[in-house]
Amino acid sequence: MAPIPQNDAEWAELVASVQKDIPVPADFPSYAIPSSLNRTIDHTQLSLTATAQQIDTLCQEAITHQFATVCVRLSHVPQAVSLLQAHPTVGVACVVGFHEGTHPTTSKTQEAKQAVELGASELDMVLNYPLLQEGKYTEVYTDVLAVRDAAPAPTVLKVILETSQLTPEQVVAGSVLACTAGADYIKTSTGFNGPGASVENVAIMRAVANLVGKGTKVKASGGVRSREDCRRMLQVGAERIGSSSGVKIVGDGGDVGGDGSGNY
Repeated sequence: MAPIPQNDAEWAELVASVQKDIPVPADFPSYAIPSSLNRTIDHTQLSLTATAQQIDTLCQEAITHQFATVCVRLSHVPQAVSLLQAHPTVGVACVVGFHEGTHPTTSKTQEAKQAVELGASELDMVLNYPLLQEGKYTEVYTDVLAVRDAAPAPTVLKVILETSQLTPEQVVAGSVLACTAGADYIKTSTGFNGPGASVENVAIMRAVANLVGKGTKVKASGGVRSREDCRRMLQVGAERIGSSSGVKIVGDGGDVGGDGSGNY
C-alpha cells in the first residue's frame, strides 16, 4: 500500500498522477444497469421545513418500494428509525455538515456520532469544498478521515463533493481525497447549490474510484428526477442514486420538478 501523502504538495502529486490515467470521455466504459432500480435509490427529504407527516410518508414509500434508504436530517433520524424498525432492508441515512460543508471538523464528527447513536446506518457528509478549491488537500483529507474514524464500518460513509462548484480537476482531487480517507461512496451533490449530478462528473468519479482502488462506489444526486435520468447515471458508473423522486422513478418514469427546498 502506498504511503498517505503528508502535505499539500504530495497530495497534488498524487492527484496529478491519477488525473493522467483517467480515460478521455470517449473511452469511458458503460456499466450494466441493475434490474432492480429501487434498490439503488436513497429516498430523500432534506427540506429544513419538513414535517413529521412528510417523514412518515417518505418512510412508508420506502417500505412500499423497497428503496435502499431514506435520507433525512439529524432531527428526523429517530422518527425514521422507529418507522423502519420492522423493515431492516431499508436503511436510514443522515446528512452531516449539510449543506455548506464548511462546519468545523469537531461539529461534523459530533453530528456523525449522534446520528449513529440514534440508529442511522449511513452518513452523507459534505466535503469542505471551499478548502478543496484552495488546494488545501491535507485539511480536506483530515476532515473526511475524522468523520470516518468517528463512524467506522459497518456505518456507510458517503462524501458529497458538491461538483457544481468544482472544476473537473477539482472533482478528481476531491474524489482521490475521499476515497483515500475511506469513503464507501463519493457523491456528486447536495441538491442545494447549483446544478446537480452530470453524466460527465459521475463518469470521472467512477474512473477515480477504480484507479484509487479502495472499493469506493459513486452516488449520483441532484436533478435525478426520472427513470431515464436514473438509468443514465447508473450506466456511467453510479451505484446509488439520491432523489426525492424515487416513487416517480420506479413508477411511470416521467419527469417531475424539484421545488428547491429539499425535494430534488
